[in-house]
Amino acid sequence: MKKFIFPFMMLCCSFGAYAVELNGKYQSQSGELMFRFTSDSLYIDIAQSQRNVSSFKLVKKKDTPESTTFNAFESYMDKGQATYREVLIKVTELEAKEYLLEYFGKDKDRDYSSSERYHIKPVENQ
Repeated sequence: MKKFIFPFMMLCCSFGAYAVELNGKYQSQSGELMFRFTSDSLYIDIAQSQRNVSSFKLVKKKDTPESTTFNAFESYMDKGQATYREVLIKVTELEAKEYLLEYFGKDKDRDYSSSERYHIKPVENQ
């Protein structure tokens, strides 16, 4: 029985190696936005000016070999008062080094919920 437990445990642990791993800079297909992933955060900048648009604290909600879903938390100022919001961000691997980033939630600049999709690719260091 012990002979089967160790290989089974190793097999279970190996599935995490196939999960979507994002770290570094990614640019949208249009070239307008830059998405910078760190270990637990996502920063969204305008690509040309490097001006920050949004920053999110990421908490993994669901992790599969094809996609990773995050609860994303953002704090921002609204009429001089600190405001917080939570959105859902899902990143799906389409091909090698090409991803689909989907955003679901209430936008901070609008009074309604939105859903946005971006095809992103890693930025090669020059």
